[in-house]
Amino acid sequence: MKIEKLKLKNFRNYDDIEIVFNDKLNIIIGNNAQGKTNILEAIYFLSITKSNFPINDKTCIKKDMLFSKIEGLINNNESNKKISILMNANGKKLEVNGEEIKKHSQYLGNLRVILFNPDDVRLIKESPNNRRRFLNIEISQLYLKYINVLNDYNLILRQRNEYLKVIRNGNINNVYLDILNSKMVELATDIYNYRINFVNEVNKYIGDIYNDIAGVEGLYIKYLPSIDVKNDDYSSIMLKKLESNLEKEKIYGTTLIGPHRDDFSFILKDNDLLLYGSQGQQKMAILALKLAEIEVFYNITQEYPVLLLDDLFSELDVEKRNKVIGYLNKDIQIIVTTTDLKNVDKRTIRGSKIYEIDDGRIVD
Repeated sequence: MKIEKLKLKNFRNYDDIEIVFNDKLNIIIGNNAQGKTNILEAIYFLSITKSNFPINDKTCIKKDMLFSKIEGLINNNESNKKISILMNANGKKLEVNGEEIKKHSQYLGNLRVILFNPDDVRLIKESPNNRRRFLNIEISQLYLKYINVLNDYNLILRQRNEYLKVIRNGNINNVYLDILNSKMVELATDIYNYRINFVNEVNKYIGDIYNDIAGVEGLYIKYLPSIDVKNDDYSSIMLKKLESNLEKEKIYGTTLIGPHRDDFSFILKDNDLLLYGSQGQQKMAILALKLAEIEVFYNITQEYPVLLLDDLFSELDVEKRNKVIGYLNKDIQIIVTTTDLKNVDKRTIRGSKIYEIDDGRIVD
């Protein structure tokens, strides 16, 4: 999968720009605050339908403009398609080959991307909600059914939480509660299976990759479900827990177990990197995760995703940055931003396309 052309209109600091990409390595170079990261954000937005930053969509519209548009020409299994997202005060409009797509679940998968940026270390440092969001986004790119299951689960979760508040001081309709519990367990089991399978696939690669780039063995991801899954019968365990938790959940007015409470952690040599990892170890673990995802995406879709690397060179020493670029010697499109190319092995960037960005413009 490749993005051949990107057009931006009124996106962030860009008025009107068109970029034609190399199908291998693309380097976007420029000083800070010139718009390098905005290009990666636009590609990510075009893929996921939202920014990689926790912001309102309207923030991406250039100041004093009424709309913003991102358009990309995508090569997918040797066929081309044009996808676009138009944003204005009324929301977003998604199109594929000129046809409007109403449901996000039907749009995802047209452009699959993996993004690494320096802020990704928050995946380890911040709340479980951040890590669940990561899993949901990545798995949604791979399985269109997943986002539908997730949406259905969130609907049932809201209904059950509302009912818990209703029955706090009143009579219980056990039939209705049983229906809610049964449906919640069914959907939760699907979500759990998707997630645990994804984590297991990542773990096939992440340890070796981390050892290659950081020189340390023993990294893996540990999925942490909110219930004690002692065997493969997740459904029956969750149903029993919902029933035994009822009195406590009535008090709190919320469902205390389920995928919306799950988490995962990065383990290096049996130590949780959140508690015992250095800043450098944490950043290398995130990078290893993103590189492992490349293999997972390919195994599932038979296509490599587009890899977006924001300010990678400043995050790594000379040896590591050349190792990473050399490691990516595959049929994969890479778009990387940097402030300079000092100390980058010229052999690793041979054949790359270099764009210089200055204040929202490509410098000729």
